[in-house]
Amino acid sequence: MRKIIFNLVIVIVVFSCNNKSNSSHQKIKDTNNVKKEKVLIIGKTDDLGAFKYISVLNASSASLNHGNCITDRKVIGDSIVMEIDSILEPQLLHLSSWSKDFKDSTTFMAKPNDTIIFEIKNKRFSIKGENAAEHNFYSSLKDSTPRYMHNPYKGNILEYKSRVDSIYRKKVDFFNKYVRRHNITSKSFVDFVESGLKYSHLYELIIPRTKKNGDSVYLAGPEELFTIIQKEYSSKEQLFNLKDYIGDISIDDFKDESHLSIGSFKSALSVLVRNYFDASDHPSYSKEKFLAEKAVIEHNFSKKIKEYAMASLITVYHWRGFGHSKQSVSFFKNEINDYGKQYPNSMYTKEMEDILEDLNSFDLKFPGSALNTKLLSKYGDTLTLGEIFNRSNKRIRVIDFWASWCPPCISEIQKAQNFRDKLSVENNVEWIYLSIDEDEKKWLKKSEELESYLNVRNQYLVINVTNSPLVRYLKVHSIPRYIILNKQNEIVLNNSPHPSDSIAFKRIINSIE
Repeated sequence: MRKIIFNLVIVIVVFSCNNKSNSSHQKIKDTNNVKKEKVLIIGKTDDLGAFKYISVLNASSASLNHGNCITDRKVIGDSIVMEIDSILEPQLLHLSSWSKDFKDSTTFMAKPNDTIIFEIKNKRFSIKGENAAEHNFYSSLKDSTPRYMHNPYKGNILEYKSRVDSIYRKKVDFFNKYVRRHNITSKSFVDFVESGLKYSHLYELIIPRTKKNGDSVYLAGPEELFTIIQKEYSSKEQLFNLKDYIGDISIDDFKDESHLSIGSFKSALSVLVRNYFDASDHPSYSKEKFLAEKAVIEHNFSKKIKEYAMASLITVYHWRGFGHSKQSVSFFKNEINDYGKQYPNSMYTKEMEDILEDLNSFDLKFPGSALNTKLLSKYGDTLTLGEIFNRSNKRIRVIDFWASWCPPCISEIQKAQNFRDKLSVENNVEWIYLSIDEDEKKWLKKSEELESYLNVRNQYLVINVTNSPLVRYLKVHSIPRYIILNKQNEIVLNNSPHPSDSIAFKRIINSIE
């Protein structure tokens, strides 16, 4: 097969994950002159339709979203040739295709200057030639061991951990036997796979799969680990031990720069900085929490890892809605521009430019879809957020997202009552309490228990919270969450300090004109 393909006269179309942005807003300099090696991918098929929609996903690429790299290709007869030019270190590539009668994929580790030879036969991908055992490992692993995507969180976090640990042990056991059976001696391959399995295991623990996507596939949902722990342990006397749950992991396990080519390393690093290595108790996705996570990154990692970790930090905060308010947008833009100055040749330039473009175009007023969100009052009436706003004008408003199962939410409601009452009188502040409970009865029951602390008039349940336009617009992924609006119903701060932090909270209220 190799002889036939190399005797063909072919035109190779080169592609790269790192497209430059053409946007007209302020740009971050991108002059990455690092020499990138090539990987040649050569294939043959018994189903020509399979080449029509063939694609390559670089799961370890520069792109923070794992780089969907779809190449142009040259097909001659029953053969195809593709070239990737963005390989610096061993990478995990995902090759997939489909046609009327075919749908399959294969994942393999590619090294700089590799030539990968594959075949599609009898509706299956297989990799041939030199190092075929290494290149076929991930497909064999997928076929021979349970998959994390089929392992959902079912309401007990420790039971979920037990299943995740079991899947991890099976994958490690399969890998060790595979290496012995195929007499694989490549140290780089062994380290790449072992490390990737370890980081994937950690990521699965810290980001439980709660969102169903198809018959048996589950994705990481909007509920973070600490939100799940709040739900489970709100009525229990024992405390949750995060260190026992994560295991024997330290920040030193994330200092090997060569592991940046492993996609699961990057994913695990980001979530562990946020949820484990930074022990501060600042509100999630606030300015204070951002600076605390930044300090962990700046003080512990080399420049190359910091470049990725800071870009990931900025990207995740943007996705969670940070910067979409008057009090955070300037700070966030400055942080992004400072990143550009510190890493002028960053491979994450396009992601940073896209975020700046979004921040420059953000409208501080609620869109119609959010204003039309359906809410249920304690008395059974259905109304919209816009109708609540229209009942009274020229008032500062605070939206408090909470739930009956959230102890920190309830604690804030109770201990900040006097402070809230004082702001209502002295600063003309209106408090609007929006529960994200899925169970109406539990919301009503807890609301009755908190009757002496809450304003009965402004208590509502968000109807169909999973698909709520308001929740999506404000990116409410964790609670308690406080959004402060000015007298024109513009967002002043979309993730404010807790009211119990009265000094900081009052300072924000006093700054509103």
